[in-house]
Amino acid sequence: MQIDVHSHILALSANPQFTAAYGREGSLCICRAQGHLPSHRMPTEEEWRTSGLADETWPTIGAEQSLADHAGFDKIVLLAVSPQYLDGELIGTVDNAGLTDVPGPPDPLKCNDYVAAVVRQAPERFIGFASVNPLFEGPDRAVAELERSVTELGLTGVKLYPMYQGWSADDREVAFPVFAKAADLGIPVMVHQAGSTRIDARLALGRPALLDDVGREFRDLVVIVAHCGIPWVEEAMFLLTKHPNFYADLSYHIATVSRQRLYTWLSSLEEYFVPLEKLFFGSDYPGFLYDPVALRDKLLGVNSDATGDPIPQAKLDGLVGGNAAAVLLSR
Repeated sequence: MQIDVHSHILALSANPQFTAAYGREGSLCICRAQGHLPSHRMPTEEEWRTSGLADETWPTIGAEQSLADHAGFDKIVLLAVSPQYLDGELIGTVDNAGLTDVPGPPDPLKCNDYVAAVVRQAPERFIGFASVNPLFEGPDRAVAELERSVTELGLTGVKLYPMYQGWSADDREVAFPVFAKAADLGIPVMVHQAGSTRIDARLALGRPALLDDVGREFRDLVVIVAHCGIPWVEEAMFLLTKHPNFYADLSYHIATVSRQRLYTWLSSLEEYFVPLEKLFFGSDYPGFLYDPVALRDKLLGVNSDATGDPIPQAKLDGLVGGNAAAVLLSR
């Protein structure tokens, strides 16, 4: 069983100019680190053109392309992006290319309908996670939308984006009603408790430790810490040590370390009281440098750089999918 627990679908905005600008902001750090753009000032238009990433955006991805780009994977988790305003633009998962059967013009308010529509195109391969923003129209509306997404649309989890949307995961008035509803519905919650290179994202709201009160309050709720909490990876891992129903996905983190460093880190976790069974493979597809096949092969090949005992094959197989299957497919 191979599962990518962290992927996206369709588009983020109906506005192509905004999408292009958003893509440039996301690739800026990559271009600078690779020496394609100056690190001491904003790049010129000519420098963008010669960087090779000038036209990178949040691409419009349909079901067929996602399946083709996930060769060998049995299941793909599709994560909705809930509505929010960014630089005056209403963003969220939209179908701006007519790839689903959801009627009407592209509208981020229908983000969960779009994801459910993609799941219907290949229900044996796709797993759909809803998304809600408790600040957008208030916690009550978010709770109602989450219930609709599960009971009417058939989505089986929820992805939350506190640091992008300006709310804190430990806010008992804003956030806890959403966690409580997820617990009532018996669905897992994935939370972006990690960093971001987006300028407008609030790093203070990304600390994994903000989930500690969630784990204390909702003992039976399955919580998946997205991106291993990078750059606070040790903090995120300690949450997995402390809370029995906490897990983490490898996306973003796996792309930022060499295969040798990945081996060293994975080999150290059980000494840190983190069972490898608590980690799930994720790619963050279709983001920059996040090829799910290449990242999967990188993970399965870590023993090529072993400086000590190799990681047992059964453990690696679990990381690629078995661990997630035990949690996501058995509920």
